[in-house]
This record gives sequence, structure tokens and C-alpha cells, in this order.
Amino acid sequence: MRLHIVRLLLMALIVLTATTSCYNNDEVENVIDTNASNYINVTISVSVSDKAMTRAVPNGGEYGDATEKGSDRENEVKNITLIFYKDATGINTESDAATVVSVLRYDVRPMTDSDWPGGKSHIHKGTEPGSDYYANEVLYTTGNQKLKGTLLEKGETYKMLVVANTLVNVSIGETIKSVRDKVASNAFSGTGIGINASDFVMASETDASVTLSNPEKESISGKTNFIYYFDCIHIERFAARMDFWADKSNGYNSTYTIPGYEYVVKKSDGITDSNDRFVLTSITPFNLNNGNEYVFKRTNDAVNPYLHDESTTNWVVDPNTSTKNGASHPSYLVSTLTDVRTTFSNAYNVTMEGQQASKLALDSKDDIIIGYTKENTLSPGISSLYYYATGLALEGYYYKNGTGTGKRYVYYYFIRHQGENSAAYDAYTPNDIESAKTVQCPSTPAMNFGVVRNNIYRISIDRITEKGIMIKIEETKWRNVDNPKIYI
Repeated sequence: MRLHIVRLLLMALIVLTATTSCYNNDEVENVIDTNASNYINVTISVSVSDKAMTRAVPNGGEYGDATEKGSDRENEVKNITLIFYKDATGINTESDAATVVSVLRYDVRPMTDSDWPGGKSHIHKGTEPGSDYYANEVLYTTGNQKLKGTLLEKGETYKMLVVANTLVNVSIGETIKSVRDKVASNAFSGTGIGINASDFVMASETDASVTLSNPEKESISGKTNFIYYFDCIHIERFAARMDFWADKSNGYNSTYTIPGYEYVVKKSDGITDSNDRFVLTSITPFNLNNGNEYVFKRTNDAVNPYLHDESTTNWVVDPNTSTKNGASHPSYLVSTLTDVRTTFSNAYNVTMEGQQASKLALDSKDDIIIGYTKENTLSPGISSLYYYATGLALEGYYYKNGTGTGKRYVYYYFIRHQGENSAAYDAYTPNDIESAKTVQCPSTPAMNFGVVRNNIYRISIDRITEKGIMIKIEETKWRNVDNPKIYI
């Protein structure tokens, strides 16, 4: 009997010892883990305020002529992929030893005031114009995500790249030299015609650095957590947007046989009004890039081409820029000028009548989204405008003395920004468009040509005379603000 009791006591002691041992191991683990659970928390931004910026002449550069609102549809971020690596140089490294350390994918949600610990704010890109630029940013957050299991180590400094709203094929151990050259086939969901686009794919605007040190301490229900907040990471859309602004029109007029935006025609002196009227009825974009686009923005800079700010001497290139030197439309450019001339009302045609329900407002004048496209930049002094430059074909009717059935006119315009200033450009007519086959993309100023990601290109009709039409175009950085103030 006594022996049985002794055995029971010994068994109880063994169980107690084992339990105590497990408990101590947990305590030791917690001590190593700073006596708390550890989390990372990432914030991203796709937005700024509506304060206009002025660029150095010639107009060009990272922030365009101004900044402009993106709609909720254009700004929405659903998920992000974070790519971590170690290298002091960053994405422009030449080291084969700079490899991916960790790839994390999280759903994100709009950020609220309660998501920030007391007194903390995010740090913005040093080259941004200032506090007015980002005061009204819309932010997204991953929320607190466990650090354990991420392959990231506390106290270490990493470079980080972000891709949003798409899956990106990146593997741990892959070189950054490989990652930075990746291309994507999609820039958004939908046709890209008019407002038929959503789930805009986005990627890092800058090569961010993050250090897992100095976490914020947070106590919840008696439990202590340490949270590593990353500075705000800026991302930008792959797509560019094309708009028409009815700035100098008399507004939309539905009384004509084919309704559209009515303009007073100037006499030959370009100043005196006549009784004639021109009604813009539809616009068709052409030479839209339907091929691949670099995931991370690339420029022509010989030393630091990746994620470099744009300037008057540093311009964006796409995967095909260097090959745009022939005399035929390549297959990756759809709705070509030849197609438009043959069948003006093709799948990309946007009627002014059909866009009335979705029109925007800019300085009390209507603004129509014509569509979205990928980057299409040209080789200066080499690429033919006719075969490679993205453009818009404008269709309208000329009414002598403002009456009658109207005579149909078509004008063609290339988005290239060469010599951009306050002056408008003459649009090509069907009779002179052939000359564009031999007109090459100008060599200077370098920044003012091509279609670049995250920019809005807006055209407006500056004036119409008895001899033709003049178009004004300006470029605006596409951001999220309350009301757009941009031109194209």
C-alpha cells in the first residue's frame, strides 16, 4: 500500500516537473521575444491634396503641372505584396548577393484615426512638394500582423518593395536584379474604355527602407504587444488616364442631330467670333499599349534607372521603347490610327452623349474620362508619331451659321508634350495626317513626350477657326484629392 502511494507521489512530481518545465520554456521564449507578442504594421498611400504645383520650365518632372483626384474606384487597394531584401544601395544595386529575404501578402483596409498610436505619424518622401501635397491623403493599413514566421528579424534593416491589387511571382532567394525587371500584363480590370476600369494595379513609387527597431509598446487587456510601424509607403498606378475637358465650350447641347459640346467658331483672325458652330460628338483613342509594362517604373537614367524621379532629362521607358523605330504598327499597340481612320466608331469610341451619366466637373466645366492605358513612351528623334504615339481622334460637326445638318470633321492629336507651354497645338486633319508618318518624336525637351504611369492626360479644345482646330494638352500627377484641377 505504501509502495503504491509512493509511486503515485512520484508520478505526480514528474507531471508537475514537466508542467513547470514547459512553463519556464514559454517564459524563456517570451523573454527572448521582449516579453510580448511582436507585430509589424504597414501603411500605404495612393493620394495627395489638390494644391497645384508649378514645374520648372520646360514643364515636366515627377509631379506634372498639378495634382488631381482619383475616384474611390481608382484609389481602392484590396491587397498588397511586400518584398523584403537587404542591400544598402537599394533597387538599383548591381550586387547578385541582394536577394529576396521575405515575401508577405496581406489584405488591407482604409485607415482610421484609431489605427495610429498616440502622437505617431508617417514620414513622406523627401522630394514631395510639401505638407499641402499630402495633407488629405487616403491611407490603407495591413493592421497588426505577427512578426513571427515572416523570416524577418528584429533589429535588422531591410529594403521593401510593394505591389498592390495583383499577384506577383517573386520567390525567396531571387535576386533583386531579377525582381526589378519583371513585367505585368494587366494594369486594371475591365476594358479601360470610359470608366470601365477598376482594381488598378499599383507598385512602389520609391524604394523604402524599414528597420525593425524601437517598436511601439501597446497594452491590451493586461497583455503587452510590441508593434513595428513602417513609415508610409507610396504606391502609384500602372495605368495612365486620358480625359477630355470642355473648357471653352458652350456646354453640352442635346438639340443637335448628334448631341455634343458646342463651340463658337472664330473667324480667320482667330479672335472675332463668327455665327458658325462646331459640335464635338465623340473621341476615339488610338495606339493604346495593350502589351506588358514594367512592374517597377524604369527611366533612361544610366546609373539609377529604377524608381528614379522624372525630370526634364530623365524620362520613363517601357519594355518596348527602344524598339519603336519602324514604319508599321506593332501588335502591342491596339486601336491604331489606321484602324480609327478606317472605322472611326470602333470598340474604343467614346461618345459625348454616352458619357453624360459619368462626367466629372472641373472649374464648372464638364470633364469626360476617355479611358485608361498602359505606359507608352517613345525614343526621341527615332519613333514615328503616326505608328507609335498614343493619340486621340476627335469627331464633330460644323454648322454654318449654327444651323443645318452639319458637316462631319475629324481631327487627330498625338499625346507627346513636346515644347509644352501655354500655347495650343494644331490638330492633324485627315488630309495632312499622312505627314505624321515621317514626323519623329522630338528630341527635346525629353520629359515632354509619351504616356507615363499614374499621370492624367487631358485635352481641351483651345479654339476652332474656319481653318481648323487647336488643342491644348497638359499633364497632371494622378492622385487622390477632393476635386480635380488638371488639363491634358
